[in-house]
Order: sequence, then C-alpha cells, then structure tokens
Amino acid sequence: MSSKISPQSIATLRAISYRTSSTPTKQLPLIAGQIAGSLWSCKDILSASADSSKANSEIATVVHRFKTSLSSLLQDRTIEGRWAAVVLLKATIEAGGIEVLSKSNAWVRYLLSILKKPDPPTTRNLTVITLTRIFILTWDYSNVVREITTPALPGFLSTCLSNLEKERCSASELQTVLGAFSTLVPRHPTIFRTHEAQIRSLLLKTLSHTSSAADSNFHYTESHKACAQHLFVLLHHCAPKQGGSEKWDETFKATIAAAHTTCDRLFRSVVEDWRSTADVQKDLSASIVSPSEAELEGEDALGLRGWKGVYAGRERLLILLGTLRSHLQTATGGNVPVRIGLVVDLLARVFSLTVPAGAEAAKINNKISKDEREALFAVLPATHAAALELLDAMLARFGDASASFAQGLLELIIDVHRAEKSDPEVRIVAYKSVRNILELVGPSMLKEDITELAPIMRGCCEDLLPTEDEWKTATGGIANGMLRKPQASNIDLAPQTTKASGSHPTSNPGLDTAARALLTSLFTDINPPHMPRKLRVQMERTAVLTRHKDALIACVMNPAKKDVRGLLQTSLLPLLARDFPDSPEVEALLRPRMPPITTNALNLSEVEVDGYGSEEGEDVVNGATPDDTDRADEENDDLTSGLLNALGQNDSTAVTDQEPEDLYSATPRTTDTEAEVSTSLPASSGREDQLSGIKRMASGEPTDSETSAKRLRASPVAEALANDVVPGPDPATAQTALPTTVVVSTDQTQSGAGHDGTIVTTQPAPPFVPDNSYAEGDVGSDDSDFEMPPLTLESDTDPEDEEEDEE
Repeated sequence: MSSKISPQSIATLRAISYRTSSTPTKQLPLIAGQIAGSLWSCKDILSASADSSKANSEIATVVHRFKTSLSSLLQDRTIEGRWAAVVLLKATIEAGGIEVLSKSNAWVRYLLSILKKPDPPTTRNLTVITLTRIFILTWDYSNVVREITTPALPGFLSTCLSNLEKERCSASELQTVLGAFSTLVPRHPTIFRTHEAQIRSLLLKTLSHTSSAADSNFHYTESHKACAQHLFVLLHHCAPKQGGSEKWDETFKATIAAAHTTCDRLFRSVVEDWRSTADVQKDLSASIVSPSEAELEGEDALGLRGWKGVYAGRERLLILLGTLRSHLQTATGGNVPVRIGLVVDLLARVFSLTVPAGAEAAKINNKISKDEREALFAVLPATHAAALELLDAMLARFGDASASFAQGLLELIIDVHRAEKSDPEVRIVAYKSVRNILELVGPSMLKEDITELAPIMRGCCEDLLPTEDEWKTATGGIANGMLRKPQASNIDLAPQTTKASGSHPTSNPGLDTAARALLTSLFTDINPPHMPRKLRVQMERTAVLTRHKDALIACVMNPAKKDVRGLLQTSLLPLLARDFPDSPEVEALLRPRMPPITTNALNLSEVEVDGYGSEEGEDVVNGATPDDTDRADEENDDLTSGLLNALGQNDSTAVTDQEPEDLYSATPRTTDTEAEVSTSLPASSGREDQLSGIKRMASGEPTDSETSAKRLRASPVAEALANDVVPGPDPATAQTALPTTVVVSTDQTQSGAGHDGTIVTTQPAPPFVPDNSYAEGDVGSDDSDFEMPPLTLESDTDPEDEEEDEE
C-alpha cells in the first residue's frame, strides 16, 4: 500500500501542515480555500490504512502532524481560526474517506461545540453543512452510523432548533438548517420523531407568514417557504408503526380543505359558477357576512394561522397550492393514496374565475365593496399561474394516467389564457401546460377541439415574432421593404403586433423558450388534417422567420393535408436545407434512401444484380475474406488491361488512377475510355453471349440496337468474365447518361468503317427507367421519384377553405 503513495503527496501534505501552523490565525480565512483545494491531491496518503502508515514512519509522522494542527484549530479561541478549521475539516474528511471518517468522533464533538457558540452566521452555516456531510458519508457503513451519527444527531437537531429561535438567526442559516433536515429525515426518522412537534411548529410559522403580517420581525423569503413545504411533506416519515401513508393522506386532504376555505373568503366579492364534483361544501357565511375586508380568523385545517386582506389571502392560497405541488413532487417511502379528484375539483374552482375582458361582466356580489373586487382581479393571474404549475406537477407524476382529466382542464386553460394573456407569467405556464396535455391527448383530439385551441396557437406565434419596430431596429432599417403590406393575393409576412403580445420575447427568456417548445408540439402532436389552414400557414411562417429548426423539422415530417384539388401543399424543406445545411436531421430528410457505396469488388456471377450491390445488401460476396478480395482486385486489373488491349483502348490510368467519386453527385466522374467501353457492351442473358458480343464489337460486326436500358444497366463489362469483375459505371450514370452513338476504337479495317478507323453504330436513346437511386442532382426534377413542391409565398387558401375555417 505504501508503494502506491507518491512522494509528491507526502511533500504536499507536509507543506500544508507547515503553512497552517506558520500563518497567523487572522489570515487563515484568506488561504483556507486554497489549502482545502490542495488536500484532494493528498487523497492517497490521507486514505492510507493504519497498517501501511505504521510500516512507513515518514507517512505516519506527516499525517499525525496535520491532524494535530487541525484539531488545534477547531479548539481555537478566535473566530477566524474556527472558521478556517471547519473548511479544512470538511475537505479532509471527503479526501480521506473511511479511514478518516471512522476516527472523526472527536472532530464531530468539536463541531457541535462550535455550533453552540455565538459565532457569525457564516460559521454556523459551514458547521451545519460539514456535520450533514459527515452524517451522509456514514450511511454506507452501519458500524460508523452507530458510532458517530446515532450519538451526535440528537444534539445536532436540538442545537439547530435552538439557534433558529434566537434573534441572531439569519435568513441563510434558516434555509441551511431546513435543507439539512430535509436531507436527513428520510434516513433517520426515529431520531427526528422526538423533535417532530417542534419542527412542525417552526414550519407552520414559516408557511403562515404573509407580507402584511405585523407581528413578525423576521422576513421569510420564497426560498424559505419552498424548503419548508418540502420538509413539511417529509415529516410523514416520522409517523410510528408504518403510519406514514396515513399521515401523508391526512396532510394532503387537510391542505385541500384549507385551500377551499381560503377560496371561500378570497372569492367572496363575485358569485362563482363553480359546482363541486367531490362533494365540497362552500362556506356561505363568508359571502353573507360583510366585514371591512376579506379575512380568516383562527387556524385553518392545516394548522396555519389566520390572515387578513385580499393580498394576504392570495399569498396563503399560493402557499397551499405550492404545498400540494410538493406532495406530488416529493418521493415517499411507501405507497400513498393520491386523491386526484379532489385536486382536479380545486383546480376547476380556481380556473373558473377569470378576469372579465371587455364588455364581459362577472357576477358580482353587491354586499362586497368594489375595491375588494378590483383587488381580487389584480391577484388572479398569479393565482392561476400557481394552479397551472400544480397541474404540470400532476401531469409529470402520473403521465399517461392523466389523460382522463387533462382534456377537461384544457378548456379551462383556454379560458384563462384568453382572459389573462396580457400577463407574461400566465402565458409561460399556459404554454407549458398545453404542451404537456397535447403530448397525452393531442393525436386523439377532434377538429372542433383544435379550433378552440386557436387563441393559444396564435398567441404562441405572436410571442415568437418580433414587433415591426424591433425588427427594423435589429435589421438596421433593411426590413422596411420586408414588412411592407403586400397585395391582397399574397400572404401578409409582416408580424402582427397586438396589445396581448406584450413585450418582445427577448425581454423574457422563459416566455420565448415555452413558446418555441409549444410551436414544435403543435406540429408533432396534432393531427395535420384537423389543423385549420390559416393557423397552419401562420405557424409555418413563424417557424421560418424565427429560424426555429425543431419546428421546421416537425413541419416537414408532418405535412399539411392536401387541398380540394388534390395538389401537394407547400413544403418548407428547401428553406430548412438552406438555413441548416450542416444539421444531421436535415441530412436524413434530404437523403432518406442513400444507397451504400461499394468500395470492394463484387462477384456478380453469384448474386442478383440490381444496380446497388448484392441481394443481401452487403458490399462483398458472402464468404469472401479480405485476402480473397485483394487477389480478386489484382486479377481484375490484369483482365481489365487485357480487355482494353483487345479493344485498342488500353490506358492504365483509366481504371487505376481515377480520382475519388463524389458520393453526392448524380453523375460520378468517369473517364472517356471507361464510358465508351461500359456503354458499348450489349445486354446478354448469358456469360458466353456477352463474350461473343464483345468479339463482334471488336471485329466491327453490328450490334443489337433494341437493347433495353434496364438490361444494359444490369450487364456491366465484368459480366463477361468468368470469376472476375471490372468496375463499371455508376447506376445513375447508366440510366441517365446513355449516349445515342456508341464508338469503339479498333485497329482492324472493316467495311463500313470511318476514315479514322472507327466503327460508328447508331442506337436510339432508351427510354428513362425510374430507379430507386437518389442523388442530390435529381431533387426537384420532373422525373424524380422524390418530387419536391416549390415554396411559394402566394396564398394557398381557397374560398371554400376559408368558409370551412370560419365555420
């Protein structure tokens, strides 16, 4: 073991010990972070076993000296010395592992004593973090848990709770302690059980706090309340005799009851249209009795203190909705019953009351003042945003099981968005919720349901498109011509600016992210035939103008329906390829059937020739080895030279010194000799017929001019050989670039030969035979089997379609 310890580690630890002891205590906090970073390089010497340390006296001396100096710092009288000691102790235990952890009993006692001293809040925060880290590291060793954690944890809990009740407690210390309790309570529920009442009282005090409370000298932030909600849910682990499930259910129902009680007081200025589906009875006395302002006297079902005022009631409702969300998001130790019907009923009540828009008037309660009603309308957007976050938590937790109630809540979300779309937070959460619901029920939605979703779809596009003034500013005035109103026959490419669109999305990155995600989901999760054509055009225009790659890919992969004339709709594939030429997704869309490029010789006598390779789709003949392939290549070169010599066209560079072919070219480069020989061969069914055809061509005899293009393509020059292959032309070349005149050079004098010693044989150009091969040069051609409709900016709507959309 000692042989694995590097001399550098020993030297580093010796230098750390010297620097710690020689530096004045007042200056230790300045270098504590640097020393803690250097301790990780001494991991091998700190984690060395006791036997190996004894075997090497030098290692034992260095380690003992460092631990002694660290213990002295933990008992130092100065605040700076203790602060630096806590930092170095945490780094030492993490680097030393079980060898240091198992011998840290004395250090844990020193830390608990520091926690009781009136040190600054930063020292207590670091002490709480260090002790929590030590307790976590002991979980893998049951004997260390018994020796360190079990004796020290009760004192740790009592000391932390005592510090939180003192005036010197800071906001950061409260959040650190709540986070430490949340980490430790699931693993040590029996130890926390004795302090459960005290912890619950602290949490209820934190959650009951409102901004208008005058009896509190401490301000609880949103982070404090979020940590308190999480710990409040985890307290069900402390229930005795496997009663955690019942305790969780009891807290869950009490939270819902408290939320309904708050709604009774908060919504009293209007007459609600909501009717409970879970037998929840409204408190009618809240609307009959008319005090000066809305308030709740006494504690609610959860144990939270009362509140007074609309804004305080709004804060209480947000706390209760957040607590329900924590119940759904926090893992439990066992199975718990989740009463989804109660949650859906509460969400329906919250969503049913919206801010009246325009001439629409809510049913008001004349017994309540107008000021309170206007204050209620002012706090509704934030309340609806919290309710939508709770809905998202339900959808994330239950997944596909949420389909039974998701579409029913979608109608309420549409109403909320229509009434409160001026609030950016409402739009952000609404887009997220609609996207999650579409992933569940989008493909099964009817055309009528998609039409009702149109306001959210238009709002998504408006949030992504910049306003006219912002576009002009971004383009330096160049956009004047682009944003000019075109003729009535063309689509208006100018982004529509409405009052509901609010500010530019760059001022709210969360809004831009949510809108972009929803736009992609609208293309993928909605059946294209059910999409109104005007909305489809607006969505496509938005995806193009914002260069939204994911939305463009989704649009191309989910094309719009055909019109009444049966014509193909406009495709955005050319624009997608232009804007994102290097994207692998775009490459896959452009070349979905790219054949494999054969690099080795094929034995065409043993496979069926189809223009691309073997019938099994392999590049080499089954059973062939690399050595056989190399020998075949050498024999092919010799036979090719002999054949070209017989034809009088021998050129060694024609076959062996070719440049690499362009894999994406429709007509790969070939030499003149190669083209002449490959196109001069007649199509024969047998090998010997092909040999005789070659001899007739060499002797000047006429050839059959009625050879079809398909047979000609399937008969390269290597088909004439018994066991060898000569590379032939590319299949695309064989079918698209066949000459009408075949020229074969010869040295023999024949009747009918030209003056230059060549035989001229005229053939009619064979008809084009469609092939499955695909290349870049064939895209968009008239005869291509991968026809791409052109992109036009003209209106693609008909009067009939407009009438259909209006209906």
